[in-house]
Amino acid sequence: MRNAKGFTLIELIMVIVIAAVLGTAGYHLMTFMTRHTFYLPNQLRTDLAVAEALEVMVEGDSSGSATAAKGLRFASAVTAATASSVTVTNQDGQTATYTFSGGGLTRTIGASTVNLPYFMPADVDFTGSFSYFNSTDALLSFPIADPTLIRRIQISLSATQGTSGDFDRWEGSSGQSTSVKLYGV
Repeated sequence: MRNAKGFTLIELIMVIVIAAVLGTAGYHLMTFMTRHTFYLPNQLRTDLAVAEALEVMVEGDSSGSATAAKGLRFASAVTAATASSVTVTNQDGQTATYTFSGGGLTRTIGASTVNLPYFMPADVDFTGSFSYFNSTDALLSFPIADPTLIRRIQISLSATQGTSGDFDRWEGSSGQSTSVKLYGV
């Protein structure tokens, strides 16, 4: 009987195969974890910015500042309506204008204009549009000659963090929409 020292060729090949399988799985797991560690906070921040902007537009805010107002849900009259802005008078008699322009969303009350949401991250761009419907829920076409016919406002809002919101660049993007039925009109 021979006194063999070392490993056989089969044993070496099995160790190499097992190491390769574990290494491949480890590589994919680390890539996934790294990508999501950096991507998820940006995506969550973008989702939160869009949700907060829609919340303030629909429900309003009560910050106590000169630009605090009830939202679109409390509108008593629509005085102007375009694809990128809407002007309403709420139940408190305040006239508020919501406008999409220049990558942002603003609310103007009197001479005061604020960005929505208030914590607007500098690298997040908003785009959005308004659609308007009458009492029979038919879509009104632009230009809207008589804004008093508006009974429902649909708001489509999207936000992009970074240059394109691309997952591979660890950026975030979010698109949300809501609709507000105007009962006070």
